[in-house]
Amino acid sequence: MTTTTRTNTNGQPRKTLASQLDRLDGILDGLDAALAGAVQEAVEQAVKQAVQAVLTEVLANREFQEHLQQVTQPTPPPEPPRVKQSMLKRLWQATTGCVQRTVQTVKKFGRGVGIRLLAAGGAVAGVIYAARKQIVSVGTAVFRNGRQLVSGAISVLMSFVPSFVFGG
Repeated sequence: MTTTTRTNTNGQPRKTLASQLDRLDGILDGLDAALAGAVQEAVEQAVKQAVQAVLTEVLANREFQEHLQQVTQPTPPPEPPRVKQSMLKRLWQATTGCVQRTVQTVKKFGRGVGIRLLAAGGAVAGVIYAARKQIVSVGTAVFRNGRQLVSGAISVLMSFVPSFVFGG
């Protein structure tokens, strides 16, 4: 490809489209290297912060620790009746005892669900942390493919430059 330079009225050479495209290609090469490192560092920092936040919440949350202790403690066995009571009184105690046990079971179930959700969040954060290098490589591949598309577009433009310059 032949490039021609023209001079402006002030005596300096005028920049050609080809030289500007070459300059843009050099800038893209520099961005490729810088962005790959920046993306990797940003993903690693974000994943590390997410894992630390989840672990801090699990280990430092006093309410969570109390719930965990309550769930692991066994319920005391019901007291045996001491004195012969009337049928109505025994029926009332049995009913209220069943209601109390049901309420305790529902509370434990609710705590268990909360603990499981928190554990699932920790597991997801751990998986993301473990896969951080793969995430970075996918991000880098997406960037490089985009760069190749831009380079291809520049090549196509460069093939049209001679026809615009020489009027052909």
